[in-house]
Amino acid sequence: MNKHQFSKWSPGVLFLTLVLTIIFSGSAFSQITHIPDEIAPVHPPFPMEQLTRPDFPDRTFNIRDHGAKTLSEAPDFKNTEAIAKTIHTASEAGGGIVLIPKGKWLTGPINLKSNINLKIEKGAEVLFSEDKEDYLPVVIQRHEGVEAYNYSPPIYAFEVENVAITGKGLLNAQGDHWWTWFEEHGPPPRAIATKVPLEERDFGKGSGMEGMRPSFIVFWKSSNILVEGISLLDSPMWNVHLIYSSKAIVRDINVNSLRAPNGDGVVIDSSHDILIEYNHFQTGDDAVVLKSGLNEEGLQVNIPTENVVVRNFEAKNVRTGSGGVVFGSETSGGIRNVYVSNAYFDGSDRGIRFKTERGRGNVIENIFVENVKMKNITLEAINFNTFYTGPEATGPSPAVRNISIKNVDIDGVPKAIVLIGLPEKWLENITLENITVKNAVEGARITRVKNLVMKNVNISSEERAMIAEDVYEMDLEHIKLKNKTDHLPLLLTGQFTGAVFTSDFPLGSIKFDGKLTKDIIREEPAVQSW
Repeated sequence: MNKHQFSKWSPGVLFLTLVLTIIFSGSAFSQITHIPDEIAPVHPPFPMEQLTRPDFPDRTFNIRDHGAKTLSEAPDFKNTEAIAKTIHTASEAGGGIVLIPKGKWLTGPINLKSNINLKIEKGAEVLFSEDKEDYLPVVIQRHEGVEAYNYSPPIYAFEVENVAITGKGLLNAQGDHWWTWFEEHGPPPRAIATKVPLEERDFGKGSGMEGMRPSFIVFWKSSNILVEGISLLDSPMWNVHLIYSSKAIVRDINVNSLRAPNGDGVVIDSSHDILIEYNHFQTGDDAVVLKSGLNEEGLQVNIPTENVVVRNFEAKNVRTGSGGVVFGSETSGGIRNVYVSNAYFDGSDRGIRFKTERGRGNVIENIFVENVKMKNITLEAINFNTFYTGPEATGPSPAVRNISIKNVDIDGVPKAIVLIGLPEKWLENITLENITVKNAVEGARITRVKNLVMKNVNISSEERAMIAEDVYEMDLEHIKLKNKTDHLPLLLTGQFTGAVFTSDFPLGSIKFDGKLTKDIIREEPAVQSW
């Protein structure tokens, strides 16, 4: 049976389509009940310019006028040329709306141009070809932090300005063929590729290598970008991927990539001045993730991700060990000045996650996360992991510092808070404020942190509520720790633990391990005489 001849669909396929329609209608997401038309100003705790939607000429170019046909009109007809002609005509006229109207449309990759608003009308479904030859010639992109020439993304914007993808329609990548192909060939060797110049590396279809999947939508060195209203289904890999781009708004999109390996929702990759808001994620990997390049090449390119606001969003059932909002693991260009607020994570593997390791170098800093509610988390709610692939990784060590997480409610999690710094480069200046944890198996497990502030933190867990190992300069203010075991709720351990400041946490609730004694506890820092 030809799967594009929907008139011959089986009842099972029709049922699946109905389920996906219900998901994308918004009924599966109960936390965001109203999405304002106006884009509110951003007020992060760092300087950042205000972002507005790009403007387009008030004229519409319908793909039907350039020979496009729906699947009901011409089964298996590919609209690649018709869409390209429409975009070219609109571009030559100075820009405008390229309309994909109601109906089911099969196409190869779509290449956007400046001053084009690709509008997917409500009731329209764009199905992307399952023939990989349609995604040639290869184009430049970044695959998991390493540049490559590879099969074109289904939607590709190369060095464009003033561009948008809007509407209430569905973009369906039909990713099964990409996933099967990837499983046949295995992950590309990115750690080797990053050590070799682009023109010499065996990485991507451009070098003859098979198995590397493109992201769904890629903006490469582009600016003044809007992605709004659309739904995305079954991406080859990552969904919306911003690379070396700026002034981008991604709002009110629905992403369902639960079946997609590495199906990250929105990836902000060495890009700046970005607003991500009112989005709904059910993803096969991180929902919103910030990256900036891998190891040698990432350090050489040295373009950070910075000045980012992520607000008012939901992530449900985020799987494969991933999180609702994630920093890394490709962090070699640095990540700084990020403000995340008003998020809801339900049934995700992790909530707030920082992941990096030796070899990445550079720094993650000035990150502010607040007003987050999590429930039914399957691994960790708050996780800092500087040993992402294990302690055997080598190379320059990354710094993680100046991180503030506050106003977080966690209900149901095996491990509530896990912070792990490197032996040679501890986490530094970490603030946890107004954090409530209940129905946890383990509470907080904190290792190698300098200057940790915990204020108004309430942890209730089955096992010991908090263990601090090698934590120096720790300020505990209005902390409540409760566990169901016979152990004292707070264990201080590690030869470098010291300078613990608290005026209200009872000494009788602290277990001092090894050579540590209550002498490391102070009410406040001593005034230096010099």
